[in-house]
Amino acid sequence: MALRHDSTVSAVALDERPVSHSLAGASRLPWTESIWLGLAVSLVVGFLFALLLLGPAMNPRNTGWLMGDAADHFIAWELLRQDPQWHWPLTHTDRVGYPIGENVALMDPNPLLAILFRPFSRWLPEPFQYLGIEAVLLCTLQFFFSMRLFRLLLGPNRLGILLCSLFFLFAPPLAWRLRSHFALSNHWLIVAALLIYFRAQEESPKSIRRFVLSSLVLIAVAIGINPYPAFQVLLILTAAAGSLLWQRRWSLFQAAGFMAALGLTSALMADAMGFVIRGGKGYSLPGYRFYSLNLLAPFDPDFYGSIMSRLVPHFPHGPIHSGNYLGAGVIFLIVFLLILFAWRWGGLQSLDRRQVLPLVLCGVVLTLMALSTKISIGNATLVDLDPHQRLTRFFSPLRVSERLFWGPYYTLLMAALAAPFLLFRRSQANAMLALVLAIQLIDVVPLWKWVHTTVNLPRPVPLKSAVWSQIGAVHENLVVLPPFQCGDNSTPGDWDGFRIFGFVALSQRMRVNSYFPARTAASNYDYHCHQAIAALAERPLSPDSAYVVTPELSAVIAKGPTGPGKCHKVDNFILCSVKTDFGLTSEPVPQPGAGGQQH
Repeated sequence: MALRHDSTVSAVALDERPVSHSLAGASRLPWTESIWLGLAVSLVVGFLFALLLLGPAMNPRNTGWLMGDAADHFIAWELLRQDPQWHWPLTHTDRVGYPIGENVALMDPNPLLAILFRPFSRWLPEPFQYLGIEAVLLCTLQFFFSMRLFRLLLGPNRLGILLCSLFFLFAPPLAWRLRSHFALSNHWLIVAALLIYFRAQEESPKSIRRFVLSSLVLIAVAIGINPYPAFQVLLILTAAAGSLLWQRRWSLFQAAGFMAALGLTSALMADAMGFVIRGGKGYSLPGYRFYSLNLLAPFDPDFYGSIMSRLVPHFPHGPIHSGNYLGAGVIFLIVFLLILFAWRWGGLQSLDRRQVLPLVLCGVVLTLMALSTKISIGNATLVDLDPHQRLTRFFSPLRVSERLFWGPYYTLLMAALAAPFLLFRRSQANAMLALVLAIQLIDVVPLWKWVHTTVNLPRPVPLKSAVWSQIGAVHENLVVLPPFQCGDNSTPGDWDGFRIFGFVALSQRMRVNSYFPARTAASNYDYHCHQAIAALAERPLSPDSAYVVTPELSAVIAKGPTGPGKCHKVDNFILCSVKTDFGLTSEPVPQPGAGGQQH
């Protein structure tokens, strides 16, 4: 497949003859050629799909559904917008992780959006969650860049472009992540990287300059959103540079210069957004090899029900994370195409290996990284390449390695959707994809229903006392000990503690020490989980802070410099202050082992 920037289109785009030599060509059809019209169409399609999945959750004033990661993203944004000062990194604030402060980028709120919304904070309502807006934006861009990609690959085939773009929009990984991981749902970054890869193959005077500028902008945006898709974008762009070098359209010096610019842009953006942890300690976390790609994941829809659920047995397994499920329609298509290509191998001989193999190699590398050093199929370990886990510390920064399969996933999907046009007439290929899309829709509708239902479940906060709405009037800070980041099984509120007290802090415009970071600096962890707790026995409580503590720590406070009588039981939590008794009558605070609350 050789791409050229001229008016020549593939044979399949001009008549009904099968394609055997090219998929490329520049379309002159207004709705696929016009960027603004394409964006308008994509916005309508993206909005409707996001509305289908999220429904009432898209309302920026609706925060009642927020739970888990979605609640974490919202709390990070709200506390950042309450900080009157700008800092460096741009996402740093002392309103999270008080008194040291933290980069809220480490709470995955899509820091780029948070920075863009922050200047308009005074005009935005409170509360305001932009997750619904982000969902519309990422669905819009997913469809838009898919259209641009297939316009390049298929030529002026409006129906084919539409069908292939809908496959990308309806991809199960996208819907799965929109359940709660909104920053991780920006799969359009990978689609855009694939578009840049293939546009770089065009033999036009401007293609190289356009490739360099597009790559630098895309990697900056990707870094500003989330490291997982950004890493895959970086590898795809590197593969594109390798392809240009192999074709001798670039010298070794030019390729090295491009990689240096790519690396510098990535480093500067990561530092500005707050993804860089000073000292380098804090990125390694447990979970690598556990959150890896299972070999069954692309074929197993897991529990929500689908066509494949009825056709193949459901094997017991570990955390497959079926967000990498291909879908029944795509699986059937791939099997059918593999059989046909085995008979008609000549259809692949027209592809230029210098254009194709670097991308294939990139996909192989990402797949191997996604599988981790412990390759599993179902609940069985196929091979363990590092039984003593000596390599874990090198790979643990990307510990949820199954997410690295998104790049290969969309590359495989792109190849499967383009392949019929190498084997059949255009009308036949379009009819085939329409049939496969119908099967795919039947298969994934249960997933959509599950996402919609899960997202819109009510998530009440178990705080009923009016005391919680008064503490901000006399205290500047809310200190939870032990805080959530020290372990969700030991903090007040357990696994939901960061949400419960994060909501209190933002509603009362208080700083808070307890939060839910994806990563945290080792020095921050030591302070919050050791020094701050040890200080209870050494120093009195600060009068500018209200404290929520466990029964064990309330006993330490009573025996320490603060003295007894400063802690009260409120809604089954223990609230302490040296500044006020909150108007509460004296009630014995439950002591450890005395049948008290176990939060």
